[in-house]
Amino acid sequence: MSIKLSQIKGFLNSFLLHKGTFDLLQIDLIKRLVKHRAFQFAVILPNLFFFWLIILTGFFGSPVGNMNLSITFVWMLWWFALIALLVPLFSRLWCTICPIPSFGEWMQRKGFIRKKEDYKPLGFNKSWPVRFRNIWLQNLGFLILATFSVLLVTRPIVTGIILAILIILASVLAIFYAKRVFCRYICPVGGFLGLFSMFSSIELRVKKKELCVHHFSKECIKGCETSYGCPWFEYPGSMERNNFCGLCFECVKACPFNNIALNLRSFGKDILAKVGRSLDEAWKAFIMLTLAILYILVMQGPWGWIRDLANVFYSPSYGFALNGIEGFLLYAGLFWGTSLGLTPVTFLGFSYLSKAFSKASLPLRRLFIDFSYELIPLALGAWIAFSIPIIMVNWSYIVNTLSDPFGWGWNLFGTKEIPWTPITPEFIPYLQVLIVTIGLFYSIKLGFKLSSQHFLEKNLALRAFIPQLAFLIGTSILLAWLFVG
Repeated sequence: MSIKLSQIKGFLNSFLLHKGTFDLLQIDLIKRLVKHRAFQFAVILPNLFFFWLIILTGFFGSPVGNMNLSITFVWMLWWFALIALLVPLFSRLWCTICPIPSFGEWMQRKGFIRKKEDYKPLGFNKSWPVRFRNIWLQNLGFLILATFSVLLVTRPIVTGIILAILIILASVLAIFYAKRVFCRYICPVGGFLGLFSMFSSIELRVKKKELCVHHFSKECIKGCETSYGCPWFEYPGSMERNNFCGLCFECVKACPFNNIALNLRSFGKDILAKVGRSLDEAWKAFIMLTLAILYILVMQGPWGWIRDLANVFYSPSYGFALNGIEGFLLYAGLFWGTSLGLTPVTFLGFSYLSKAFSKASLPLRRLFIDFSYELIPLALGAWIAFSIPIIMVNWSYIVNTLSDPFGWGWNLFGTKEIPWTPITPEFIPYLQVLIVTIGLFYSIKLGFKLSSQHFLEKNLALRAFIPQLAFLIGTSILLAWLFVG
């Protein structure tokens, strides 16, 4: 299973011959791993252990957030790894190892690894309602969790309750509906994973679409003796975006022609794909960009009174009379109003200017939706920048709780007494600005290409993009001001 020199040469030749992509499945070790029937079970199982440990520490551990594993691992380590590393570099790889849907899926399959010859899924196996085959429910779920974010990141028991609810919900849905309905349409994390995975440097695609067109068995969907078929309701033969591919590799196990590739590619490729663009995804982009700005303002800004409003159980005494509930409702209104109203309406105005500047006959709705995808790199950059101080300032709490997960005074690995020592805090704001600048660069680059899809003449494409450029630069300046003042 070692990597041979000939495989590396083939790997590089693939990159040079296939327009800047290379197939990781050409490496024998990777291919054999993902094709093995036990692969996903093997990567989920250790994650499942930590998942339940986090729930237990949430319920029974110290109520002090930085002394409890549920807070330090979920909202410091996991969040940083997810948003800064896994999504931009490996698409939806988290879904490969996520333990939340595992019980429901194992129940459906009536087993953990091997597929039985007389396999028939357990449960009612219903189809998901057509009206909900979108990410609106995921948008709603993410907004609800974001509204209570201060409780989530400071109160271990709240984190434990939320994680327990998610795994119960995923298991219950698996009884009534076919495959991974929870992951595709409900999971609040899945919504932004799908959106940001469009920017990722990795993709799972078919090598030759014509093979899929003329092959009628469709084992990648229906399954075969070695595969259950795609649990995400995706057909690899027509897939052009990462949004709903959970990298379970069931299609790799099923394909009789070895026609599936796991490509390294340029960042942001899917943003230019013309299929699948919709209002629910546009609103997800608005939500993610807006909440990144609000989180930076609330959690990392100097205005403590805003942070106090975000805590529903906190009752400060200000010059104006606001108790905990009233202040929290004001805070929630800010979150929901800006995410669902102010930002989209403002962007609609800039889209109207794009239409006016270019004198386009295109419907405003089309320009509004398509241009919204240019926000993905900037929004991702804003979230990464927000996450930088979380890990650089709080890393010592993570290693402390590794030795003492419940906050009971243990010192299992000798890391309990490591002192709080932030990593170069004086450079953090400049690093944040750099990351936002990189996001801005990609948003401008991809935004102009989106404009060029509608306007073949470069002059018209540029005129249409000028208002978008102003919106992107203005948003970036706001983010930079929040970081460096």
